[in-house]
Amino acid sequence: MRGKFFEEFHEGETYITSRRTLREADLLNFCNLCWFNLSMFFDDIYVTREMPYKSPVFPGPFIIPLAIGLFLKLGLYERTAIALLGIENLKFKNSLRVDDTMEVNVNIIKKKDSKTYPDRGILYSLFTVTKINIDLTKEFIMSFEMVHLLKKKEFQNVENL
Repeated sequence: MRGKFFEEFHEGETYITSRRTLREADLLNFCNLCWFNLSMFFDDIYVTREMPYKSPVFPGPFIIPLAIGLFLKLGLYERTAIALLGIENLKFKNSLRVDDTMEVNVNIIKKKDSKTYPDRGILYSLFTVTKINIDLTKEFIMSFEMVHLLKKKEFQNVENL
């Protein structure tokens, strides 16, 4: 299986990922791995009594790889993505908590040919993360733009040279 080449993406296209429900193990594993050891992630009494959330929240930086992973699950970049060139315009509005379900909309906002490599293109995508409520209403959680370098159809494999 291969993903889409640069030419096969079009500005304005939107991709919707599958949903993912976040579990307590996700929170604990990420926080322990990355040393995110603040009370707002681990101390139920502190969170309940002194924070507006009333339950532990997921760190914003954890939502980014989850959103990217849900997008990658679509297979659109399989064997066609070369590099991540940047993550820009990161905006947070709400938090996610244990047992919340998230979904990601990915909108292709811009594409341009690489000036350095004629067999590659640069793709700009807007990732919008939403919380999906039980009644299927959506709440904006965060957004960010990603810039990727992708193969064009005429990409020359190093093995073929």
